[in-house]
Amino acid sequence: MQTNRDKAAGKIPLDNFDPKFVQIDKRQACAILGMPSTSFDRARKEDARFPKPIQQGPSKNAPLRFVLAEIYEYSARLIADYRNDGEVA
Repeated sequence: MQTNRDKAAGKIPLDNFDPKFVQIDKRQACAILGMPSTSFDRARKEDARFPKPIQQGPSKNAPLRFVLAEIYEYSARLIADYRNDGEVA
């Protein structure tokens, strides 16, 4: 349920939209993946499977957005990799 504060901030519940078409910011992607910003940045640089960002504008410093469905897929791959290779005995 949306609060008046959410409505005032322009926050819309994401469950009303198809994740293939929802763009999220880095902070939201970090929260979904459960990793701090530094780990997120390292994964972006070192993991070729990491979702490619969408740059919001022509400027080099324009904010980056990520497709929600791609973040979900990446999270699922991380979980599968851990379960297949990194099980703790």
